[in-house]
Amino acid sequence: MTLLLAYFLGWFGADRFYLGKTRSALLKLFTFGGFGYWVVIDLLITLFGGQRDVWGFRLAGYGKHKKTVWIVIGAIFGSGIFLGIGAATIMAAFDSKGPTAFGWVLLAILAAGAGSTVWALRRRSRGKAAIATREVDPAPPLIRAHISKLMELRQLYLMRAANGDRVAPGLIVRVDSVVGNASELFRRLGVKADKAQRDRAAVEYEDKLSKLAAALDRDYLLDVLANPRLWENPDQHIREVQGAIEAVDAQLLANIRQLNAHRALVFQVALGGLIGPRKAMDDWQRDFDKASGAE
Repeated sequence: MTLLLAYFLGWFGADRFYLGKTRSALLKLFTFGGFGYWVVIDLLITLFGGQRDVWGFRLAGYGKHKKTVWIVIGAIFGSGIFLGIGAATIMAAFDSKGPTAFGWVLLAILAAGAGSTVWALRRRSRGKAAIATREVDPAPPLIRAHISKLMELRQLYLMRAANGDRVAPGLIVRVDSVVGNASELFRRLGVKADKAQRDRAAVEYEDKLSKLAAALDRDYLLDVLANPRLWENPDQHIREVQGAIEAVDAQLLANIRQLNAHRALVFQVALGGLIGPRKAMDDWQRDFDKASGAE
């Protein structure tokens, strides 16, 4: 979002308004993007991951979307170069009488390339369909969204841990455990549980994971850790969030164990069914042997 604002509305300081940097945004607005230089500088800083918001945090989603952004930017600037090359090639391939010798060679190459591309795309689409069939994510969309949010927040706590924060490492471990247990719970629910059971778990953990992500976000715990002097009893707030994470993680683990206990009961009943007929057969054989001996 910051990059889009810098690219399309950077002349008016929209990207800096979005990041909360009001003073520099106004200066950028009144100088019409620093006469163009500031627009280019902000674009480059954002592209290379150096841009931060007014609180000093790096932009969320940079690591996730960096590759896509570079591809799009490369396509925009590269398209101009390729258009120029294409125009020159067309002029050399055709004259007033039609295709030149170079033009016929070029048409043959293009036809072969088009055929190869169609074949490769069809093969790739079939491969993706097969992979998608094998690797269906069992977690409901909202659960997956909350898990993704927790993983984004985990990156912020990694930064704090790298800067010497003593609370952050423990929170990172707990977030990893919650994410792992939540994914595992819905994987197991997707295998054997009925729809009603999955729906109940989805409703319950949509609420819990949403509240947990909100508590760990910039508006609460990250701000408490960054600005403890601005909060009354910051240690109490930290303990409350730690306790909430531990409670959710413990409940997830308990639910997984309950599913396993139910599955174990099903197998015990099945194994009991195998043991029962064998014992009856042994009893029948013993009675038969006794009857034969008596005769």
